[in-house]
Amino acid sequence: MHGYYIGYKYQKGLEIVSPGKREELKNFALDLLMDLYDNELAYSRELYGESGWFDDVSAFLCYNANKALMNLGYEALFPAEMAAVNPAILAALSPNADENHDFFSGSGSSYVIGKMEETADDDWDF
Repeated sequence: MHGYYIGYKYQKGLEIVSPGKREELKNFALDLLMDLYDNELAYSRELYGESGWFDDVSAFLCYNANKALMNLGYEALFPAEMAAVNPAILAALSPNADENHDFFSGSGSSYVIGKMEETADDDWDF
């Protein structure tokens, strides 16, 4: 949800800049993404290399990178076969996943949208 909104705002911002600036921002985004990807891949290899989970983690990194680029309005960078995430992982991340939440803290792995209520200074006089 956060990625969609930020991507939407980014794309709206691109509408008001010159084509040259758009190209500059695209190159910046791709360069940054590759720096982050290389860093995460090396860290993931170190962390998960001996566990047998590295391939799943690597696929998720590619999937997530593609998702970020698409949210920004760009084409996916990694081919589908590199970004083929284990369905069990995607199911666990689904906002519709059956997930138990701690009612009071809202903790859990599914996304919960909080509600805002205006307060006044005297609301804090205990």
